[in-house]
Amino acid sequence: MKSLLACLFCGLSPLSFIQGAPAVLNPNVEKPPYPDFVKHSEYTASGLKDLLDQGRLEEFYKRSKKLLKENGRIQDKNTEQVQNDLWTFYYIAAAPLFQMDASPEIPDSWREDKTLDYDVKTSAARYIATQDIDRLAAVLSVSREKIAGLYALYPAKILHDIKQNYDPDLGEKQKRQLQEEEEKKRLLYRDRKIDINQANLRSILIHNKINTEDLRNNAAKMRTDSLEKTFLNLLVEYFPGNAALVRKYIKLAGYSDKEIPDLIDRAIGRELKTEFLYKGAGRKKKMHP
Repeated sequence: MKSLLACLFCGLSPLSFIQGAPAVLNPNVEKPPYPDFVKHSEYTASGLKDLLDQGRLEEFYKRSKKLLKENGRIQDKNTEQVQNDLWTFYYIAAAPLFQMDASPEIPDSWREDKTLDYDVKTSAARYIATQDIDRLAAVLSVSREKIAGLYALYPAKILHDIKQNYDPDLGEKQKRQLQEEEEKKRLLYRDRKIDINQANLRSILIHNKINTEDLRNNAAKMRTDSLEKTFLNLLVEYFPGNAALVRKYIKLAGYSDKEIPDLIDRAIGRELKTEFLYKGAGRKKKMHP
């Protein structure tokens, strides 16, 4: 029984990642136009790259969380510091989220904050939204359009990933999963392939997995709702009067053409600075005072 409890508490969390295998980054997230920076730089973004290359995803998110706080305290950044921020945002936007184990029989050792990945990606998107892209363009000696494109793309991909992880039908799926697991456990116990302690362990692990799924699903919904407003305000600031570009990045965040009007209404609404988004939309929504 003691060994059973030891096994249980060393592997309660059903979140998993493969340590040692390089993390697979999203190929649709554009890299900053400074390829030599992370190859030879002593700046912190290089350390993030190393953690991803080593498959140390949990440590990557812990380190990213710390760096976002540290970098946010630096005022009047120089060229290298701004490039470092760009690469940091890139890695956070392109990094994969934690994934659930397929089976309760395979506990893993990840036991920290179960929404760490969501939290770090959300913080990065909010950090990006505070940046003065005109000043950044001047520091980097590039066009405003180039910086605006990257700083719109990264939160778009962050919002896309978190939004896609919300499942409104999770409750029904979990009911079926519990029924299937109970039947599987009953047959294994009947055929004496597991004993009572093993059967109890399976029940605890499956309920722990469901609790973690609920926690992450609710967190995904809450962070999506929160990021929508941040993201839409960012787009309106970056691309004033350019409805086509605003809609381009909204679609990159995972929204269809049919979803865009309602998204604009609930996230920012109709006011003077957003009026251009309503032109030709065929709706007569009253403007906010």
